[in-house]
Amino acid sequence: MLKLHFKDNRRPPVWVVEKLFSIGRAADNHLIIDEDGVDPLHAKVIQENTKYFLKDNNSTSGCFINGQRITQKEILPGDIIKIGNSDIIVLDPRSLPDKAKDTYSAPWRLVSDSSWLAGKHFILLPERSTVIGRGNQCDIVIPGTHLSRRHTEISIEGNHLRIKDLGSANGTFLNELRIDNATANNGDRLRLDVYTFRIVAPDLEDNKTRIRKPIDELSKPVERKLPSSEPKRWKTRPTSPGNRIEPSLSNGRRNAWLALIAATLVVTAIVAFLLW
Repeated sequence: MLKLHFKDNRRPPVWVVEKLFSIGRAADNHLIIDEDGVDPLHAKVIQENTKYFLKDNNSTSGCFINGQRITQKEILPGDIIKIGNSDIIVLDPRSLPDKAKDTYSAPWRLVSDSSWLAGKHFILLPERSTVIGRGNQCDIVIPGTHLSRRHTEISIEGNHLRIKDLGSANGTFLNELRIDNATANNGDRLRLDVYTFRIVAPDLEDNKTRIRKPIDELSKPVERKLPSSEPKRWKTRPTSPGNRIEPSLSNGRRNAWLALIAATLVVTAIVAFLLW
């Protein structure tokens, strides 16, 4: 996240938590600068991954970064943005002085989930209370006829919020119970007539490191068999020529001689018969 700080300290620093952060004179912008030279929708801060870009919305007086007029340019901590007559310093919260362990490093937020405000984040200032209503003097301006000019006041008290109804006509509700003065915690739901919000507390652990689970010491690694250096012995079927038992040479020769003798005797007998 980035933090935008007005150089003249006219108001507390503003956190940029939305991926599309609008700046202008109109009441529905995330950062309202109600002065001459500022268009209703003057510029936008666009978040892309870990980078932030300031984009001019074809404004009349333009947008400037470090004195140079821009159409769209990446903004970095230490840059000075000029919109109208306002000089805004870009701060990186990670470079700010370390806070005590019991303080929060990210802001409380109201996340809307109703009507045309669905998905919008509203930052609650830790330095002072935040007033919600339809009047332009409020910290969070919602131009709806359902709200009173000064409808509700919210302040941070330790690890919870203090919510006070400012005598509104349609009431302030916490978890669907109408309240005048009550405490709220993370996850509670705030309703201002038809507008509902989810209360989101800051995370105390900004930088969490994921640690892989250790491998079970009792589990054994799979053993791989090394290739054998001995020659392979191939198994063949019994009917293959290599496995048939062939007659020895001595038996073959003996059988051949017997056959030859038998044939000679037969021929001799036939010749003797003819001559007789």
